[in-house]
Amino acid sequence: MSATYIDEIDAIILKRLLSESRTSFTELAKECNISVVAVRMRYKNLWKKGIINGEIMLVNPFSLGYKYICMIGITTDKQNEDTVREFIRKLRYPAVIQGGRFGKYNLSTEVALKNIEQISNIQRTIEANPLIKNSDAFIWSENAIPEFPDKLAIKPFEGKGHKPMTVKQIEIQMDETDREIAKILANTSRMSFRKIGEHLNISTKNVIERYKRLRGSVLTLSTITVDLNKLGYRAGAFLLIKLANKSKISDVETQLLRIPNLIVLVKYIGLYDMFAHVVFEDFQNYFKIENEVKRIQHIDQIEISIVPSFPAWPPNIFASLL
Repeated sequence: MSATYIDEIDAIILKRLLSESRTSFTELAKECNISVVAVRMRYKNLWKKGIINGEIMLVNPFSLGYKYICMIGITTDKQNEDTVREFIRKLRYPAVIQGGRFGKYNLSTEVALKNIEQISNIQRTIEANPLIKNSDAFIWSENAIPEFPDKLAIKPFEGKGHKPMTVKQIEIQMDETDREIAKILANTSRMSFRKIGEHLNISTKNVIERYKRLRGSVLTLSTITVDLNKLGYRAGAFLLIKLANKSKISDVETQLLRIPNLIVLVKYIGLYDMFAHVVFEDFQNYFKIENEVKRIQHIDQIEISIVPSFPAWPPNIFASLL
């Protein structure tokens, strides 16, 4: 199946909204040198084609008081995967279950935790299940946005994307109104402040003031979600990377981020030092990316898993914490 047809103006609109979904139609019209009406029509058409399928703001768990994000890789027999998924869902920790292989693991879950002791507790709970053979924990080493929508190439546009805003490294105290505003924007990021105010029975000014405090801390990347298949990306690869020298992690990070279509990068404390997600159009493109990664100095070992393209990327993993 070929990519859904879009022209350069559509691609510019997509790139801009991936970096900031609240970009106004007026701003987009100026950037594309077309009318506001034309931008609005193109935006609706991108929805109709299924290329755009969401408007979200990613939630930063660290600003909600969670101190650790832990990825747990789980090994079980294939016939037990559904049962294990249900078991993970019932744990008392906020968890997001991932499907498909993750390196040598056939299941994985991201867990938000408030203290370091909870990591060993949840791992013991998981491994007490007789259907689970073993598990390994990988702790995020820093609280940064791991998604890089500006790195996603959208043809036929060949320019650079806009850089998303920097995350504020602060914990925020929220009242119920703050939380409701965050919930609305996490799922409908382009909703106007006026409509949010009407929905919550507060003034538009109050919504704006609260939004300014939440944005960049609790609410980080404001973006659209896109169907990667419709943009021509047939599959992706998860890369678990072990370094020969951990002191070189910043150098490796810089080199990895030069690779086109590397859209997620997380630094870990654990058996592996880094996780990357790359997407590709075909296997010729994949082999080119693989060779680029393997040429990077200071990488000792790479485990690669081929995964299906995400029908809605980026996922809003931590929205359920609100």
